[in-house]
Amino acid sequence: MYRIIILFIALFAVACSAQKQLQKSYIGKPVLELEETLGKPKTVFNQDGGKMYIFERVEKLKSTEISQHKLTLDPMVSPEVTKTERYYVSVKDGIIVKIKAEEAYER
Repeated sequence: MYRIIILFIALFAVACSAQKQLQKSYIGKPVLELEETLGKPKTVFNQDGGKMYIFERVEKLKSTEISQHKLTLDPMVSPEVTKTERYYVSVKDGIIVKIKAEEAYER
């Protein structure tokens, strides 16, 4: 019984991941639809029977105070970071066949 519950939880976590939602949204659709959302691709490579588009979105995240749920004299503050999201998109005949997302944070 516990194995079934654990299997169900693992399956649910994989099915609802951000990567899976991204794939459901764009696979099988034209690359122009993704360009409307993310803008022009940063890089385009030729691959076997298709192309690889790399889209990049850079966002500055400002510093903010971290709540400690208690009164303190010196508050903790998170540092300012730059968040870079990269999307690797495989395209064949103008249709998206594979998409992968990656995030990187830099101080």
